[in-house]
Amino acid sequence: MPKDLELTLMLADYHRTRPLLSGEVTARGIKLLPRRAETGEACLRPVYEEFDIAEMSMSWYMMARCRKEPVIALPIFPLRMQIHPYIFCSASSGIERPEDLKGKRIGMDQYRLTVGLWARGILQEYYGVRPEDCHWVTSEPEGAGFQLPAGVKITVQNQPTESLLLRGEIDALIPPNIVPSFRAKDPRIRRVFKDPRATVNDYFRKTKIFPITHALVVRQSLFDQHPWLVSSLLNAFTEAETLCRNSYDYAKRLAFPSAVLILEEEEETFGANPWAHGLNAENRVVLEKFVQYAEEQGYIPYRPQLSELFAPVGN
Repeated sequence: MPKDLELTLMLADYHRTRPLLSGEVTARGIKLLPRRAETGEACLRPVYEEFDIAEMSMSWYMMARCRKEPVIALPIFPLRMQIHPYIFCSASSGIERPEDLKGKRIGMDQYRLTVGLWARGILQEYYGVRPEDCHWVTSEPEGAGFQLPAGVKITVQNQPTESLLLRGEIDALIPPNIVPSFRAKDPRIRRVFKDPRATVNDYFRKTKIFPITHALVVRQSLFDQHPWLVSSLLNAFTEAETLCRNSYDYAKRLAFPSAVLILEEEEETFGANPWAHGLNAENRVVLEKFVQYAEEQGYIPYRPQLSELFAPVGN
């Protein structure tokens, strides 16, 4: 019997991936050597050069793939996030609706981050706010080989953009995580979308899009040598996600006072399995929209087919 292939895995610790990190779920033919990712690690460097299998920012991956770098994504999506709740503004900015972001100074850690790509795409498509209409302020240089699109204004301040917002030096903020000042209920910061729950639900009902922000990637040479890895890992990640979802059937284990109602409401809005992996019809809608936004915003020079971006699932 052939020996399992030993492969390093860099992956964040989500409820839906924890069974893989703990070893509760295994992948056929693979001995995974897992390492828990630090917050933001998937967005900060070409992780496929360090690990055999890695969680990677979708925006960085797509740029790398279209530049013919030796990396390919598997149709496995460790992270998705609703975008509207991550768009904040200063309470003194005069911003009352998303359309008011036009002409404003908007902060981000880096312009190129995937949350920014999704946010700008949504703001342009549904609220008429183009990236060129705003002045972008970032806290650090871009990296990742990202080239600033023509007509887009960016100022690098080398300061935390949250601090700039709280001091009134920028008008709005699109962070990759909910910032501490908002969690602390600082009156100087609020969300642009005043009813984010209703906005998120309405957006999903109209578009069927639950934005994908990270994919699992491997080196092209590893896939070429072992194409069966795709189906093995897809089955393992699906099993881990199923274990996570099934654990919520006992709602009392969750630390939310109204967990049973939250779970019922979420399923009614988003369906029984919004975290499904693979290139099913629902995920294709999300990914094709992402490719559209990436091309429109100058991340990539053309719109690749999904078959160019994701490894096929073999036996």
